[in-house]
Amino acid sequence: MIKSRRVLLGLSGVFVAAEVTLGVLLQVSEGRGPAIYSYAAVILACLFFVLFFERTHSYVWTQLALLLTVCADYFLVWSEEQQKLPAMVCFLGVQLAYGMRLWMEESSRGRMWQGLLRGAISVFAMALTWMVLGENADALALVSMVYYANLFSNLLCSAIRFRERWLLSVGFFLFLLCDTVIGLSMLGDYLSVAKEEWLQRLLHPGFNLAWVFYLPSQVCLALSLLPLKIKKGNL
Repeated sequence: MIKSRRVLLGLSGVFVAAEVTLGVLLQVSEGRGPAIYSYAAVILACLFFVLFFERTHSYVWTQLALLLTVCADYFLVWSEEQQKLPAMVCFLGVQLAYGMRLWMEESSRGRMWQGLLRGAISVFAMALTWMVLGENADALALVSMVYYANLFSNLLCSAIRFRERWLLSVGFFLFLLCDTVIGLSMLGDYLSVAKEEWLQRLLHPGFNLAWVFYLPSQVCLALSLLPLKIKKGNL
């Protein structure tokens, strides 16, 4: 959509500054403030990506992923009562959309290996969930583990071509750290594990640790087409 390299880089700088501001505000505000600033950050990332509009699979699948992220965070962040299962279904859609972008950007052989890797990791995640949780393996646990498996698959697939996809890879890595923090926090809902004091201090350091990783991940993913456009000489 924007052909000027200087303009797009300038707007990208403004976008990053706005997201940093929202990130600080969500950490220091009280009451409804954290939800407002958190959701605003996610919506801003989705809207900003429109500036990269082009008739390519990479754009379409990434924009879909960002839209589904807005939907997922509606259930987790904006809704007065968290609705975890719908949120995780949307987040699974997010990772599948990013997976389609990665798949479409690969050669025929690369697509085959991506499919095999993603399938194997997803099946392993489901099997592990059943083995560990047994009868406690509900829909939320299964969807969450398949989602996590696809996020991990996306990280691996993007890292193969890290020089071209470094923003995408960093985004997935931060996304993974965020969900690891959340997953460890929810572990007690399924397993009778001792709440070790050191782990609780790590997960609850006095600020929202998950969003320390999550907000930058959305910034990186919203900027992920920028290196590709510069390399192709579209700017």
